[in-house]
Amino acid sequence: MTMLRAGLISSSVGTTACLFLAGCSGAGLPDLAPEGTGSLQESPIVGAPTDIYARVARGALACWFGKAGPLKKDYVYHARAEPPAKGGKAKIVIHARASNTKDTRGLRAFRISIEPDGESSKVAIENLKMPQPLSATMENDVHRWARGDIGCVDANGGWVPKTPKTKKKRSNDKKSGDRAT
Repeated sequence: MTMLRAGLISSSVGTTACLFLAGCSGAGLPDLAPEGTGSLQESPIVGAPTDIYARVARGALACWFGKAGPLKKDYVYHARAEPPAKGGKAKIVIHARASNTKDTRGLRAFRISIEPDGESSKVAIENLKMPQPLSATMENDVHRWARGDIGCVDANGGWVPKTPKTKKKRSNDKKSGDRAT
């Protein structure tokens, strides 16, 4: 029993000394960020989380996963949203497509979290494994859609705002006063 205590004490002293010496060295801490950019951006957006979720989800499905969307082939969309009565938190996760399993959701590549924050909602965007140029475009898209903008950055996704159609008035030939007899 005393040998066990002596072993624990000496290992604790040794660990503490190593940590102390490491703290005094000029070496910095190792980078613990996951592969990829690992960027996380949070921003407050005015509105209910469920409304913001609906706008962002509509944009993502139409632009990113639309007919010619850049994510349609290699990625899978997955989302969960609570009803407003339970707080309205929502999460959208873009997974790399896994072809060798029954569930096609592979590793997480991009995550969007929407949570209530007083009178506004907090939108957090986290790039886990998405290529940098694409993730920058996706982050800009999420911010635009969360604010209420619609449409894709380019027309590749197929979702562009439509202008309202106006009804053309028919010209009435009988107004001129000439009547056929």
